[in-house]
Amino acid sequence: MPLGRGLQHAGRQSLQHDARGAGMTKAKLIWAVVLAAFLFGAGWVSNGWRLSDQHAQELAKRDREALVMAEAVKQIGIEAGKVIAAADAKGVKEIADAKAETERVRRCIAAGTCGVWIKSSAAGGGVPGDSGSGSLGNAASGITGEAASRVLDLWDAVDTDAAKLGYLQAYAEQCWRSGVEASKLTK
Repeated sequence: MPLGRGLQHAGRQSLQHDARGAGMTKAKLIWAVVLAAFLFGAGWVSNGWRLSDQHAQELAKRDREALVMAEAVKQIGIEAGKVIAAADAKGVKEIADAKAETERVRRCIAAGTCGVWIKSSAAGGGVPGDSGSGSLGNAASGITGEAASRVLDLWDAVDTDAAKLGYLQAYAEQCWRSGVEASKLTK
């Protein structure tokens, strides 16, 4: 084989080898890209699972905190209800006691065993509070049955209104305290 021909044959083999080698390199490159894409996708999915788990844990934590707060608000409501019920019972008892006392006095007046007296004092406005005997400084006078009934009606109304005001004050105070307690929960 002539020398030129051998170089030619060797060059041809080299070119064929380079063509096959380039084909192999191209296939390896495609497989490397596919493998890289697969690994990237697997990492992406794995990270998604991790973030999903973190999100689920955060939601569970918020749910637990909301449940604790709801239970605390419920307990404040129960305590407020107890205090308001006690104030209501006290107010109802005070009104009932006042009405019973008024009715007792009415029966006493009707039986003639007692009466309603109006105390008066002339003290004030330049008149001395302690005047000597025989003067009109302090006096008391009995009143008629009809006037006594009006006085007792007034007395009953004042007692009832005082008991209602006491109840409303206790109710307002408890509402305020409940609001203060509830506001402490949000801080």
